[in-house]
Amino acid sequence: MGGGLLVGPALQDEAARFGLPADAPLALLVAGSWGVGPVRQVASELRACDAAVPVVVCGRNEALAAQLRADGIEHAYGWVDDMPALMHAADVLVQNAGGLSSLEAFAVGLPVASYRCIPGHGLTNAAALDEAGAAVWIRDPDRLEDVLRDLIDGPQGPRRRTAGLALFAAGPDGGPAAEIARVRRAGPAPLPPRPAARRRGSAPRRLVATVAVACGLWACAVGTGIAAAHDGPDVIHAIGHSLDLDDDRPDPTPAQEGHHS
Repeated sequence: MGGGLLVGPALQDEAARFGLPADAPLALLVAGSWGVGPVRQVASELRACDAAVPVVVCGRNEALAAQLRADGIEHAYGWVDDMPALMHAADVLVQNAGGLSSLEAFAVGLPVASYRCIPGHGLTNAAALDEAGAAVWIRDPDRLEDVLRDLIDGPQGPRRRTAGLALFAAGPDGGPAAEIARVRRAGPAPLPPRPAARRRGSAPRRLVATVAVACGLWACAVGTGIAAAHDGPDVIHAIGHSLDLDDDRPDPTPAQEGHHS
């Protein structure tokens, strides 16, 4: 598939397992377990640019998966239990939040692109991952096709794969896994004075690990607060309502304000 890192029968088996074409590059689009953000718009843009076949994972948002299939996006899934296998079948990951899916992609050597990120932590994480050299932040929609082709078949793909895999290389600081455990135990450490020379590779790994922890803590806090006020499917609707940038409904009138579900 395209110029991906891994080719051959093993990847063809993974593609067949998910009903995916084995003879075309695949762009795996993720939007977290809630399926939030302008997912339908991005899926449509991916299909239109023709750089790769869009494969969309909507998490618990089965309604979004159904909408995508109605839009003509053939490969739209709800919750996927084996994301590593699906990532092995893909050629590039397109994400909008910079959370744990990005770390999973780095671990399997899948190039990552941040695109149309959700407000708040999505934009912050996109900037951090771009600065660390771990993921490409596509700010201009006109650049979508060129960047995806470069990640799939061009020189940028191997560079990003190497940078992502390096995040999980063992080092003096124990790597991201040890950093995540440390932050969970004690919280982020105070910033030290800027040294005269930095150890190469350590700062990017620490940066991405801290981004992942921050994203996880944000998700837990929001989910806990909303779950206390909503039940069942209402939780997903309440969480995703303000972040559903595909929603074309007009802004509420003054009489409607304060009554959002």
